[in-house]
Amino acid sequence: MKPDFSAGLVHNRLALIFFFIFSVSHPWLIAADSESDLESAISSLQKRYSTIQDLQMEFFQNYKSPRRATKAEAGILFLKRPGKMRWEYKTPTEKLFVSNGKVVYFYLPGEHQVQKTKVRESSDQRIPFLFLLGRGNLKRDFSKIEWASDMKPVFPGNRMIYAYPKKGIDEFFRILMEFDPYHYQLQRVTVFEIDGATSEFVFTNIRENIGIKANLFDFKVPPNVELLENDRDSGVDSGG
Repeated sequence: MKPDFSAGLVHNRLALIFFFIFSVSHPWLIAADSESDLESAISSLQKRYSTIQDLQMEFFQNYKSPRRATKAEAGILFLKRPGKMRWEYKTPTEKLFVSNGKVVYFYLPGEHQVQKTKVRESSDQRIPFLFLLGRGNLKRDFSKIEWASDMKPVFPGNRMIYAYPKKGIDEFFRILMEFDPYHYQLQRVTVFEIDGATSEFVFTNIRENIGIKANLFDFKVPPNVELLENDRDSGVDSGG
């Protein structure tokens, strides 16, 4: 039986693009008209995430599409330099997405199957969150960045920016990043796809530099679990 990897790998072409990741009366919106204020915010975000060694946070993931039913999931995310991540999905279905920086494993316990993919071949939308560990550069990796003055933040008082892809990248239209204006901590990331679909991630209970152990990102295939080696040209469909 073919596993439903689409539950966790929705529109999996997004990763290689993002790789390195109230009302008008609010006073920050007035300041946001300043180009120098925008440049300062971009530089502060870049500087902050280039120094973080590891992260642990709770996430809420919401996917909306004109062609599919809305999907809402939640769990805990662990990130560690260099390039390690672990997404533990708790609701509505337990799943595990883990990478040691070289290989990605996506494990569906209910299906007794694991999908294995090399990071450089993976286009999963979770890979871009390596930006939170200093991978990539906002100014270098996007063609334009501007204030998202037409959107309301999930957390009142936060600032938001839109980042647009460079020419030749057609997997998404733009990315929204919401951050705390005092600590420059990213608390929401939304990817807007060309076809009208959106993938939103909201983060809470964020903890930084807590000494997460490297072995947390190792994965061993459990007994009686089928391993699927995913090759981008093999015809194995991981969703989307």
